[in-house]
Amino acid sequence: MARTRSIKPGFFDNEILGDLEPLTRLLFIGLWTIADREGRLEDRPRRIKKEILGYDDVDADEVDKMLQKLHDAGFIIRYTIEGKEYIQGINFTKHQNPHIREKASEIPPPPIN
Repeated sequence: MARTRSIKPGFFDNEILGDLEPLTRLLFIGLWTIADREGRLEDRPRRIKKEILGYDDVDADEVDKMLQKLHDAGFIIRYTIEGKEYIQGINFTKHQNPHIREKASEIPPPPIN
């Protein structure tokens, strides 16, 4: 389910994010809309592609690579718990204000290293 999220002006000033391809930056913003109130979602590139980049000429493998670039740049954490793959948005709760009635996350948090 898509959710309302905010983009702060500082997003466009982030030099690390600015070094990523435009479609990767759009994917990052789109992840916020499908993440739960804690900034977590299932790491399913094919589904993510459909929900966020449905009209763009990319496939699930390319989305997987973009997700990995976001992970490598420190914008998301990709992790596995009990054989299931998830994504956690870094600083999501710092920058987003989910609706008070939004359901609590059912996805486990990433392991602490």
